[in-house]
Amino acid sequence: MSAIVVFSEGDPWFTNSHNWNAILRRAMDAARPADRQSSDWFLNETGLDFPSVAPADRSSVARLMLAVIEALESEHTAQAGPRAGASNPLYGDLEQKLLNEVRVSMNN
Repeated sequence: MSAIVVFSEGDPWFTNSHNWNAILRRAMDAARPADRQSSDWFLNETGLDFPSVAPADRSSVARLMLAVIEALESEHTAQAGPRAGASNPLYGDLEQKLLNEVRVSMNN
C-alpha cells in the first residue's frame, strides 16, 4: 500500500505505507489534541490532501509537516553516518514541495 500527498498546486508526492506511517505518527504526536481529532479527513493513513484543508490552515499544516520531515531526515542522516548526504534525502522532494505549499498558502 502507498500514500499520496496532494498539494494545492503542483505534482503529488507518493511514498510507501512504512514511510508514511512514520510521518503520520510524528505529525499526530506534534499536533494539538483538537487538531488530531479534526484532521482525519485530510490527513490519514492514505495521505494528505491540501485542497481539502481550509485555505487559512494550509500554511500551518504545511509547516507542521515540514518540521516532521526535517526531524525525520535529521535522524536518518545521524543513523546513516557520514555516507548519508543531503543529496539523497529519504523523503525525496517532499521537503521542497512542502516549502512551496507554505509559499502558495501565504500568497492566497
